[in-house]
Amino acid sequence: MSSVPPPKPSRTAATMPAPKQKLSDDVPSDLHIPDNYVQHTLTTQKSLPPFNWANWRDDLNWLNVAILCVTPVIGLTGAAFTKLRWETFLFSIFYYFFTGLGITAGYHRLWAHRSYNATLPMQYFLAIAGAGAVEGSIKWWCRGHRAHHRYTDTELDPYNAHKGFFYSHIGWMLMKPRRKPGVADVSDLSKNPVIRWQHRYYLPMILIVSFIIPTIIPWLLWNDARGGYVYAGVLRLCFVHHVRFILMNVKEFILMAL
Repeated sequence: MSSVPPPKPSRTAATMPAPKQKLSDDVPSDLHIPDNYVQHTLTTQKSLPPFNWANWRDDLNWLNVAILCVTPVIGLTGAAFTKLRWETFLFSIFYYFFTGLGITAGYHRLWAHRSYNATLPMQYFLAIAGAGAVEGSIKWWCRGHRAHHRYTDTELDPYNAHKGFFYSHIGWMLMKPRRKPGVADVSDLSKNPVIRWQHRYYLPMILIVSFIIPTIIPWLLWNDARGGYVYAGVLRLCFVHHVRFILMNVKEFILMAL
């Protein structure tokens, strides 16, 4: 009689390769960082060379240059050839506070610092208003701001005040970063449906909220589409940017002097 060959050993769960863990935005990004993270990062991660005017074409962030430098030129040129009507003037002030509120009450206090809770309709309102300020999506803005507070005035602070007033005002946006900002957890924001919605549709929201709406409303109500675009759209955007940047930086420099 021929012997029956022994059965082949089956691959049990113990011998099966473990499935790869899929990284999720819901997992805190700072879960495993060491206590000496700042010094460890500065020692082990090489930064880009300092900004050099000889390589300015490669060192500038051209998208931000266009947003922060071209818009004032367009606005001032348009204002030179466009009469400012009182209705448009008042609407521009209103729209300035509307979009600025999206940053101060929304991006800053509600989402970056979690200072209060807001209903779902209020969150959508603030997300739409904040998009009109053209300062990045909620997730991007809060990630940088949390890194700023966590690593204040170190090389991992994205707008380190020790690099000078101009740098912390707009220089950090005009130049490509010399190194990545420090780790800051935004897993709580990744779970928020309003923030995911705004992040997904942020580019069309910029055009609609920042330029199309402030053009259409004056056109429909008092036949001043051109004035609405110039004053409530472009120049209002410049004021939102620089007034907020200046106030934030003056506060930082006052705190440094104390």
